[in-house]
Amino acid sequence: MSNLRRSITNNRRRRLETDNSEGDFLIQNPSNNVDGTISNSLPVDYNINRLQRNDGRNRTISYVMNDNQTIQVSSDRLPYHNPPSLPASRAASVISIRSATEQERMEHHNMAIRYRLFNRLDPGGSRLIMPDHVLPDQFFSILPFDDFRDDGGKQGSIVTIFSIWNTMMGTSLLAMPWALSQAGFILGSFLILGMAGLALYTAYRIVQSPDGLLMPVNSGKAEVSDVCRYFWGKTGEYTSVFFSIITLLGGVLVYWVLMSNFLYYTVNVFHDALQPNSTTIPSMANKTFKCDVYCPMEFVQEKVSYPDFTFYNPKVYTKNKLTDDDESFFSYDNLWSLQGTVPIILFFFVFPLMNFKSPTFFTKFNMLGTISVMYLITFTIMKAVECGINVDFFNKNSPNYLPLWRLRFPALTGTLALSYFIHNAVLTILRNQKNPQNNARDLSIGYSLSALCYLIIGTMFYIAFPTYRNCISDNFLNNFGTGDVMSATARLFLLFQMITVLPLLMYFIRSQFYYVVSGITDPSTKQIVTLNICVLLLAVSTAIFYPHVGSILRYIGAISGLVYVFALPCAIHLKRLQIRGEIKKKDIIIHGTIVLLGILNLVAQLFV
Repeated sequence: MSNLRRSITNNRRRRLETDNSEGDFLIQNPSNNVDGTISNSLPVDYNINRLQRNDGRNRTISYVMNDNQTIQVSSDRLPYHNPPSLPASRAASVISIRSATEQERMEHHNMAIRYRLFNRLDPGGSRLIMPDHVLPDQFFSILPFDDFRDDGGKQGSIVTIFSIWNTMMGTSLLAMPWALSQAGFILGSFLILGMAGLALYTAYRIVQSPDGLLMPVNSGKAEVSDVCRYFWGKTGEYTSVFFSIITLLGGVLVYWVLMSNFLYYTVNVFHDALQPNSTTIPSMANKTFKCDVYCPMEFVQEKVSYPDFTFYNPKVYTKNKLTDDDESFFSYDNLWSLQGTVPIILFFFVFPLMNFKSPTFFTKFNMLGTISVMYLITFTIMKAVECGINVDFFNKNSPNYLPLWRLRFPALTGTLALSYFIHNAVLTILRNQKNPQNNARDLSIGYSLSALCYLIIGTMFYIAFPTYRNCISDNFLNNFGTGDVMSATARLFLLFQMITVLPLLMYFIRSQFYYVVSGITDPSTKQIVTLNICVLLLAVSTAIFYPHVGSILRYIGAISGLVYVFALPCAIHLKRLQIRGEIKKKDIIIHGTIVLLGILNLVAQLFV
């Protein structure tokens, strides 16, 4: 608009001297070149008919645009200044801001504030009509000034930190004592902290990735897939979305295994209450072991002796129902089996909830996730206080022997890769940050709190476990019988909480899946039902044939973590450095090493 401004200034010198006279001028894209001449580069319109009128009091210039819209600007006041040859777009405004001098930026800044002030005034009366020298919004695009930011609905640092922490706290909490037992006490504790630091660094690289990029979407609303598309086209975008779907799908599988487990043992609580002599689970009232803990592991083939400990395996301690004269095929134990009927029955109860087109209702239960995490931490601390510290670092034959390190540590790193995985959602979490300059600090605090929670549950349960550490289950609630009130409460509460979260996971899966497949984000009811049936059938099959929470977590974590936690953030960062011409050899070595660690983590899962 500086061209228009200069043109009007020059034309004012040729103003008609007589009152009530009119003159028509045709200005065809005027623009001042370096030599002061006028060239054809006005970005607003291709021809503007200017009508200057002087009635003695109000001297105005009328501009007739191509759409026949007439805009009047005072001839005595200069219009809003805009850099020449810029289209009306946010991207162009960003370019102008970066290329402008400090004085020009201040001029833009002040005029933007004035325009917003006038634009908010009530236009009902003539006194508050926007002055002519403040150019109407048809002539310029929205400029990214801080004054234009609407702080309504923005979240502070405390809410941001809580969101980061709450997103990372998931099913990995239940498997953390088992994962720690695979690595040993000292090595496992170090890996929990080390993986948190590594994931924090790569997550921060994701947060920085949209800065300075001129993408079709506003950088403040960009997702990881948008950044990947900017650098690598459709291939990069679809790759990022695909592995995001893999992560969500792994979450659904783990949820279904755990929900089947919780439903099975919750129903058994009521069944045992009605039939005190039930042998489905060892009766806690007649226990001979301490701390209300027993060993529900499947290590019968190893023939390991666990002295003074009740050993339970549902596959081993099941009577032959078909040869038992006292029980029919339709007995309770046949109709209610953990790896048989329960996952199927759960399907018919949960499937209708998956088919809502909008999961807004289920977001109202997000607070349950926080409550469940706090309950599990409290539960672990209380059990640790009850059992005390049971540690022996030297006698390998002792039931309290606690190894400091083990070669099975990749099971822990694979699980942690998923535990610290928020990389596909971190931009969304920080999008509403009121003070973006605090992103690094808030992200660091969020990761620190998550690592602390994993460390508390993992280490306290591990050192307090009263017998062989091989007995620790990949769902530590399985180490407590139905007679334990706190574990029974935890199962019932977690079952309800997971039922409310599962529709959200399915919503994210279908929206991303159909976006990649057909380019739509709002699939039809038929498409929703079809995809839900396929995913839930896979989940039911997993709960029946491979109900191992720890293994599912570590495999999904290693696969998705290789892309999102290790490779993708490093590749984006190196690409940004390359475009700016700032890439150095040490950057390639450091980030190449991170990617190599991700590859080794994935390969190592095959040997654990």
